Amino acid sequence: MEERFSAALDAAAGDLGCKGIGTLRERTLHLALKYYFAPDPLTHEQSVGGFVADAVTEDGVIEVQTRSFIRLKEKLRAFLEVCPVTVVHPIAAPRWVVWVDENGVVQSRRRSPKKESVYTVLSEIYSLRELIGHPGLRFALCSVEVEQYRCMNGYGKQKKIRGEHIDRVPIALHGIQMLETPVDYLGLLPCTLPDTFVAAEAAAGCSCGETEARMLLNLLERLGMTEKIGKRQKCNLWRLTSAACDIMGR
Repeated sequence: MEERFSAALDAAAGDLGCKGIGTLRERTLHLALKYYFAPDPLTHEQSVGGFVADAVTEDGVIEVQTRSFIRLKEKLRAFLEVCPVTVVHPIAAPRWVVWVDENGVVQSRRRSPKKESVYTVLSEIYSLRELIGHPGLRFALCSVEVEQYRCMNGYGKQKKIRGEHIDRVPIALHGIQMLETPVDYLGLLPCTLPDTFVAAEAAAGCSCGETEARMLLNLLERLGMTEKIGKRQKCNLWRLTSAACDIMGR
Protein backbone atom coordinates (compact mmCIF):
# COMPACT_ATOMS: atom_id res chain seq x y z
CA MET A 1 0.00 0.00 0.00
CA GLU A 2 2.75 2.46 1.00
CA GLU A 3 4.76 1.99 -2.18
CA ARG A 4 1.69 2.23 -4.40
CA PHE A 5 0.52 5.41 -2.67
CA SER A 6 3.96 6.96 -2.99
CA ALA A 7 3.85 6.28 -6.72
CA ALA A 8 0.38 7.86 -6.90
CA LEU A 9 1.67 10.98 -5.13
CA ASP A 10 4.57 11.24 -7.57
CA ALA A 11 2.21 10.87 -10.54
CA ALA A 12 -0.15 13.52 -9.13
CA ALA A 13 2.75 15.90 -8.51
CA GLY A 14 3.91 15.38 -12.08
CA ASP A 15 0.48 16.21 -13.46
CA LEU A 16 0.10 19.30 -11.30
CA GLY A 17 3.56 20.44 -12.26
CA CYS A 18 2.53 20.32 -15.90
CA LYS A 19 -1.01 21.63 -15.59
CA GLY A 20 -0.90 23.90 -12.56
CA ILE A 21 -2.82 23.51 -9.32
CA GLY A 22 -6.57 23.64 -9.71
CA THR A 23 -6.70 22.67 -13.39
CA LEU A 24 -10.10 21.09 -14.08
CA ARG A 25 -10.80 21.64 -10.35
CA GLU A 26 -8.55 18.69 -9.49
CA ARG A 27 -6.65 19.30 -6.31
CA THR A 28 -3.75 17.18 -5.11
CA LEU A 29 -5.75 14.85 -2.83
CA HIS A 30 -8.30 14.07 -5.52
CA LEU A 31 -5.65 13.45 -8.15
CA ALA A 32 -3.47 11.28 -5.90
CA LEU A 33 -6.41 9.01 -5.03
CA LYS A 34 -7.31 8.73 -8.69
CA TYR A 35 -3.79 7.56 -9.51
CA TYR A 36 -3.85 5.14 -6.57
CA PHE A 37 -6.98 3.36 -7.81
CA ALA A 38 -6.24 3.85 -11.52
CA PRO A 39 -2.44 4.09 -12.05
CA ASP A 40 -2.67 4.12 -15.85
CA PRO A 41 -3.42 7.69 -17.03
CA LEU A 42 -4.91 6.27 -20.23
CA THR A 43 -7.86 5.06 -18.15
CA HIS A 44 -8.61 8.56 -16.85
CA GLU A 45 -11.44 10.85 -17.94
CA GLN A 46 -13.49 8.29 -19.85
CA SER A 47 -17.02 8.78 -21.14
CA VAL A 48 -19.58 6.33 -19.71
CA GLY A 49 -23.35 6.57 -20.10
CA GLY A 50 -23.24 10.20 -21.19
CA PHE A 51 -21.03 11.33 -18.27
CA VAL A 52 -17.27 11.59 -17.79
CA ALA A 53 -15.85 9.20 -15.18
CA ASP A 54 -12.64 9.90 -13.30
CA ALA A 55 -11.34 6.56 -14.55
CA VAL A 56 -12.52 3.27 -16.02
CA THR A 57 -10.51 0.18 -15.15
CA GLU A 58 -11.08 -3.58 -15.40
CA ASP A 59 -12.97 -3.25 -12.10
CA GLY A 60 -15.37 -0.67 -13.53
CA VAL A 61 -15.76 3.05 -12.96
CA ILE A 62 -13.60 4.80 -10.37
CA GLU A 63 -15.12 8.07 -9.14
CA VAL A 64 -13.23 10.11 -6.56
CA GLN A 65 -15.54 12.36 -4.55
CA THR A 66 -14.23 14.46 -1.69
CA ARG A 67 -17.59 16.02 -0.77
CA SER A 68 -21.24 16.49 -1.85
CA PHE A 69 -22.14 12.93 -2.83
CA ILE A 70 -25.61 14.16 -3.79
CA ARG A 71 -24.09 15.64 -6.95
CA LEU A 72 -23.12 12.12 -8.03
CA LYS A 73 -26.62 10.67 -8.05
CA GLU A 74 -27.43 11.01 -11.75
CA LYS A 75 -23.90 10.04 -12.81
CA LEU A 76 -24.02 6.92 -10.64
CA ARG A 77 -27.40 5.88 -12.05
CA ALA A 78 -25.97 6.11 -15.56
CA PHE A 79 -22.70 4.37 -14.65
CA LEU A 80 -24.41 1.50 -12.82
CA GLU A 81 -26.44 0.65 -15.91
CA VAL A 82 -23.15 -0.13 -17.66
CA CYS A 83 -20.66 -1.43 -15.08
CA PRO A 84 -19.73 -1.54 -11.37
CA VAL A 85 -18.76 1.73 -9.66
CA THR A 86 -16.31 2.42 -6.84
CA VAL A 87 -16.81 5.77 -5.12
CA VAL A 88 -13.54 6.76 -3.48
CA HIS A 89 -13.71 9.17 -0.54
CA PRO A 90 -10.88 10.41 1.72
CA ILE A 91 -11.22 10.52 5.49
CA ALA A 92 -8.67 12.97 6.89
CA ALA A 93 -7.08 11.12 9.80
CA PRO A 94 -5.24 13.05 10.98
CA ARG A 95 -5.41 16.49 9.37
CA TRP A 96 -2.70 19.15 9.70
CA VAL A 97 -3.53 22.81 9.09
CA VAL A 98 -0.66 24.64 7.39
CA TRP A 99 -0.83 28.43 7.14
CA VAL A 100 1.18 30.18 4.44
CA ASP A 101 1.58 33.88 3.74
CA GLU A 102 0.69 35.46 0.42
CA ASN A 103 4.15 34.59 -0.89
CA GLY A 104 3.60 30.90 -0.16
CA VAL A 105 5.99 30.77 2.82
CA VAL A 106 4.86 28.44 5.64
CA GLN A 107 4.09 30.36 8.84
CA SER A 108 2.65 27.62 11.07
CA ARG A 109 1.59 23.97 11.13
CA ARG A 110 -0.71 22.42 13.72
CA ARG A 111 -2.82 19.31 14.08
CA SER A 112 -6.52 19.98 13.60
CA PRO A 113 -8.78 18.98 16.52
CA LYS A 114 -11.46 17.93 14.05
CA LYS A 115 -11.77 14.16 13.80
CA GLU A 116 -13.17 12.26 10.84
CA SER A 117 -14.20 8.62 10.67
CA VAL A 118 -16.42 6.34 8.64
CA TYR A 119 -19.33 7.60 10.74
CA THR A 120 -18.78 11.22 9.70
CA VAL A 121 -19.18 10.10 6.07
CA LEU A 122 -22.60 8.55 6.69
CA SER A 123 -24.46 11.77 5.91
CA GLU A 124 -22.87 11.77 2.46
CA ILE A 125 -23.65 8.11 1.86
CA TYR A 126 -27.19 8.62 3.16
CA SER A 127 -27.78 11.21 0.44
CA LEU A 128 -27.45 8.30 -2.03
CA ARG A 129 -29.70 5.97 -0.03
CA GLU A 130 -31.87 5.11 -3.05
CA LEU A 131 -28.83 3.44 -4.59
CA ILE A 132 -27.56 1.66 -1.46
CA GLY A 133 -27.82 -2.07 -1.94
CA HIS A 134 -27.18 -1.96 -5.68
CA PRO A 135 -24.84 -4.91 -6.32
CA GLY A 136 -22.52 -2.80 -8.47
CA LEU A 137 -21.99 0.08 -6.04
CA ARG A 138 -19.27 0.20 -3.42
CA PHE A 139 -17.51 2.86 -1.39
CA ALA A 140 -13.77 2.91 -0.71
CA LEU A 141 -13.23 5.07 2.39
CA CYS A 142 -9.55 5.97 2.55
CA SER A 143 -7.96 7.01 5.84
CA VAL A 144 -5.46 9.61 4.65
CA GLU A 145 -3.11 11.83 6.62
CA VAL A 146 -3.54 15.26 5.06
CA GLU A 147 -1.95 18.69 5.15
CA GLN A 148 -4.56 21.38 4.53
CA TYR A 149 -2.95 24.55 3.18
CA ARG A 150 -4.59 27.89 3.88
CA CYS A 151 -3.45 31.38 2.94
CA MET A 152 -3.20 34.26 5.43
CA ASN A 153 -5.07 36.64 3.13
CA GLY A 154 -8.23 37.04 5.15
CA TYR A 155 -9.25 39.34 7.99
CA GLY A 156 -8.13 39.91 11.56
CA LYS A 157 -4.75 40.53 13.14
CA GLN A 158 -3.20 37.40 11.61
CA LYS A 159 -5.34 37.53 8.45
CA LYS A 160 -6.64 34.01 9.13
CA ILE A 161 -10.37 34.77 9.28
CA ARG A 162 -11.81 33.56 5.96
CA GLY A 163 -8.31 32.87 4.72
CA GLU A 164 -8.32 31.13 1.34
CA HIS A 165 -8.29 27.34 1.25
CA ILE A 166 -5.50 26.51 -1.16
CA ASP A 167 -5.13 22.75 -1.31
CA ARG A 168 -5.24 19.47 0.61
CA VAL A 169 -2.06 17.48 0.17
CA PRO A 170 -1.98 13.82 1.27
CA ILE A 171 1.03 12.61 3.26
CA ALA A 172 0.21 8.94 3.85
CA LEU A 173 -2.53 6.38 3.30
CA HIS A 174 -3.25 4.51 6.55
CA GLY A 175 -6.01 2.18 5.42
CA ILE A 176 -9.06 1.58 3.23
CA GLN A 177 -12.48 0.48 4.49
CA MET A 178 -14.83 -0.93 1.90
CA LEU A 179 -18.61 -0.61 2.13
CA GLU A 180 -20.20 -2.84 -0.48
CA THR A 181 -22.36 -5.59 1.01
CA PRO A 182 -24.96 -5.52 3.81
CA VAL A 183 -22.38 -7.31 5.97
CA ASP A 184 -19.96 -4.39 5.53
CA TYR A 185 -22.56 -1.91 6.76
CA LEU A 186 -23.64 -4.20 9.58
CA GLY A 187 -20.03 -4.28 10.75
CA LEU A 188 -20.36 -0.61 11.70
CA LEU A 189 -22.71 -1.55 14.56
CA PRO A 190 -21.27 -2.74 17.88
CA CYS A 191 -21.81 -6.39 18.79
CA THR A 192 -22.85 -5.39 22.31
CA LEU A 193 -26.23 -3.87 21.43
CA PRO A 194 -29.20 -5.19 23.43
CA ASP A 195 -32.01 -7.08 21.68
CA THR A 196 -33.94 -3.83 21.27
CA PHE A 197 -32.35 -0.41 21.24
CA VAL A 198 -32.73 3.24 20.28
CA ALA A 199 -30.40 5.35 18.16
CA ALA A 200 -28.74 6.89 21.23
CA GLU A 201 -27.64 3.43 22.42
CA ALA A 202 -26.25 2.60 18.98
CA ALA A 203 -24.43 5.95 18.94
CA ALA A 204 -22.81 5.26 22.31
CA GLY A 205 -21.59 1.87 21.09
CA CYS A 206 -20.24 3.34 17.86
CA SER A 207 -18.71 6.42 19.53
CA CYS A 208 -20.50 8.63 17.04
CA GLY A 209 -23.27 11.21 17.10
CA GLU A 210 -26.91 10.23 17.40
CA THR A 211 -27.66 11.72 13.97
CA GLU A 212 -25.02 9.49 12.38
CA ALA A 213 -26.41 6.47 14.23
CA ARG A 214 -29.92 7.17 12.93
CA MET A 215 -28.59 7.38 9.38
CA LEU A 216 -26.75 4.08 9.80
CA LEU A 217 -29.84 2.35 11.19
CA ASN A 218 -31.95 3.63 8.31
CA LEU A 219 -29.39 2.44 5.77
CA LEU A 220 -29.32 -0.95 7.46
CA GLU A 221 -33.12 -1.04 7.30
CA ARG A 222 -32.93 -0.57 3.54
CA LEU A 223 -30.47 -3.48 3.45
CA GLY A 224 -32.73 -5.75 5.50
CA MET A 225 -30.46 -5.74 8.56
CA THR A 226 -32.53 -3.68 11.03
CA GLU A 227 -36.22 -3.02 11.57
CA LYS A 228 -38.36 -0.59 13.57
CA ILE A 229 -40.66 -2.29 16.07
CA GLY A 230 -42.29 0.66 17.78
CA LYS A 231 -41.37 3.56 20.05
CA ARG A 232 -39.57 4.06 23.34
CA GLN A 233 -40.93 7.35 24.55
CA LYS A 234 -40.53 9.49 21.41
CA CYS A 235 -37.64 7.52 19.89
CA ASN A 236 -37.85 4.76 17.29
CA LEU A 237 -37.20 1.35 18.82
CA TRP A 238 -35.01 -0.90 16.70
CA ARG A 239 -33.90 -4.50 16.55
CA LEU A 240 -31.70 -6.57 14.28
CA THR A 241 -33.46 -8.77 11.73
CA SER A 242 -33.02 -12.52 11.84
CA ALA A 243 -30.62 -12.27 8.88
CA ALA A 244 -28.45 -9.80 10.79
CA CYS A 245 -28.55 -11.93 13.93
CA ASP A 246 -27.36 -14.95 11.95
CA ILE A 247 -24.45 -12.92 10.52
CA MET A 248 -23.47 -11.60 13.96
CA GLY A 249 -23.88 -15.00 15.61
CA ARG A 250 -26.60 -13.88 18.00
